Amino acid sequence: MLSATLKWRAHHRLVTLSAKHSLALAALDMESDVREVALASGMEELKQRLEVLLGAKPHGAVDETEKQRQEAERLARRVRGAEAGGQLLTAAFTFLGEMIPQREDTQASARMALEFKARLDECLERDDRGRPRLTVTLPDETALANLARSLAALLA
Repeated sequence: MLSATLKWRAHHRLVTLSAKHSLALAALDMESDVREVALASGMEELKQRLEVLLGAKPHGAVDETEKQRQEAERLARRVRGAEAGGQLLTAAFTFLGEMIPQREDTQASARMALEFKARLDECLERDDRGRPRLTVTLPDETALANLARSLAALLA
């Protein structure tokens, strides 16, 4: 079975050969009434050829199995990202806890910690394994873009 790219290339080669054949016949036949031969060209044709050369796949039927595989991969990345984010936040707060000068726990600080935990518990969901999940809502897409830029700057 030919791939979609090969089919696309074969189709365009046949169209080009057909146009060249018509041009050759018109040039050899002095009595021909052909005044022009349509050749596929121009910016759109060039763009399509470049896309194929650069690896773009021509539009074709959607493979449902491939679509399901890609969706499963996306979901798995999302789960791994959420778990890694949880580990990152845990490590960050552990780090901050180590950097803050240690004081003895008082009744007031223990009560405040319990109150914070109770309020955070109200915001939690549980995943299918019973682990707590805390969802964060960003104000807009700009916040996500800023977060991505900050992470990139840290890694650069």
